[in-house]
Amino acid sequence: MATTDQHSLLSPELVSELKSCTSLPSLPAVAVKIIELSKDPDIGLNEVSRTISSDPALSAKLLKVVNSPMFSQRRAVNNLREALTLLGFNAALTITLSFSLIHALKNGKQSSASQDNYWKRSILSAGIARLLGSRLRLYRLEDLFLVALLQDIGILVLDNLTPSIYLQNDNNDLNHSERIMLENDSFGVDHSLIGAWLLKSWKLPEKIVNAVQYSHSLNNKSSTHDKTADRFHLCLSLSGDLADIWLTETPDDLLLATREAAQIFLDINEEEFNELITEINNELPKISRLFDLNLKDEIARGQLLDEARELSMERSIYFIKQSEEDRRQVENFEEQVKDIEEESLHDHLTKVFNRKYIDRVLVEEYESSNINRWPLSLAFIDVDNFKTINDTHGHLVGDNVLISIANFFASNIRESDVLARYGGDEFILMLPGASSEIAEGMLNRLIKQHNEELKVNIDGKSLAPTVSIGLVTHMDNNDFDTLKDFIRAADKALYKAKDLGRNCLGVY
Repeated sequence: MATTDQHSLLSPELVSELKSCTSLPSLPAVAVKIIELSKDPDIGLNEVSRTISSDPALSAKLLKVVNSPMFSQRRAVNNLREALTLLGFNAALTITLSFSLIHALKNGKQSSASQDNYWKRSILSAGIARLLGSRLRLYRLEDLFLVALLQDIGILVLDNLTPSIYLQNDNNDLNHSERIMLENDSFGVDHSLIGAWLLKSWKLPEKIVNAVQYSHSLNNKSSTHDKTADRFHLCLSLSGDLADIWLTETPDDLLLATREAAQIFLDINEEEFNELITEINNELPKISRLFDLNLKDEIARGQLLDEARELSMERSIYFIKQSEEDRRQVENFEEQVKDIEEESLHDHLTKVFNRKYIDRVLVEEYESSNINRWPLSLAFIDVDNFKTINDTHGHLVGDNVLISIANFFASNIRESDVLARYGGDEFILMLPGASSEIAEGMLNRLIKQHNEELKVNIDGKSLAPTVSIGLVTHMDNNDFDTLKDFIRAADKALYKAKDLGRNCLGVY
């Protein structure tokens, strides 16, 4: 989506009024430091940890988030360094910035427009945007969360102007669409542009500022949309409308309008939309606990689901009229297709992803790394002396070694990492968003843990296979011109590990 300078869209009079206002929302000191850290390409784990730990409440909140169902970690994370390692710098900084802003702005000057409903909508939009982005397989989920949280911050700005347009003529109880109409009538722009102006003055990254600027693009009648439009911005724009469904007393019309928008702009059909509504409804208690908000009680949530189901009654009747045998055949067919699809993406022996899948995903992640300038780490994992294992103990034992090693690494990597069998006794591990420092620390820990834990039983005797690992990071210590050069560098790093005596990590 094209970028437009906010100042060119705001009248000189409005800009002057905004600059002269002394009660606008301001950044807390820790948030300023986090923004500075996010722009430093050489930032290290220790400095990030020190900055976040300087605010004990913020540290506790980050640990609460990483242990929440939102991230579904396999084990409890008990310290800040481990949380940073699991999340990666970009995600950790974005999440920390989000909660720092929530704490500062919620506990700041409480005007008529920035009361409970404002924060319910902002926090609910953020949770829904991340959930929707995950369903649509979008990247930058933490950026999506932060932008959705900030998309209405312009309301706080406008409410601090004197006099507040929301207090005139008893307009404080307007719904979101009515607010936008009032803002356009008063200033010729809505609060998304005002919010973008504020975030730019805070020196937030340009991608965040631009995303907030276009966060209400579905409400802008002068905008044109098609199915090739940026799904990140469309997902963001839809998150606010979805949030409003749970904040209105009469959601029927909004449910119908939002379902149509989801179909037109994001290709989400009726059945998928109902699944999304159910998923959001189920997530509400978790979001409520995480942000200490009462978003919707149990009875109201049940009623909303009933209303959503009623809107799809004709489709339900159609399926009910089908015979049980027809439904069973459809289910069996879908299961077979799913099994075939899964089988085509996974290695038949180790059950991790196969070469075909990792080759495709690597292209996507490499391009994403180049576009967004965030690090991408890649590691080759090779079983030491595998030919000797096969020759000495037989190929069945060799297969068990490969399966055991695949299971070990698959169980001990991050949710966002991708492990695949590259061929023979060689695996490849992709770590999106992981800097060289984070990836190196993680892999050294895994090698040590592997040596301590992994044992393969052979007729009552124990075999302890070892691995050599070669690591390279793009957009960190290195910047590769092509994906082939990147992969070739990882291969060289593996040979380095072999030359060092095996059972160790080689870094390019």
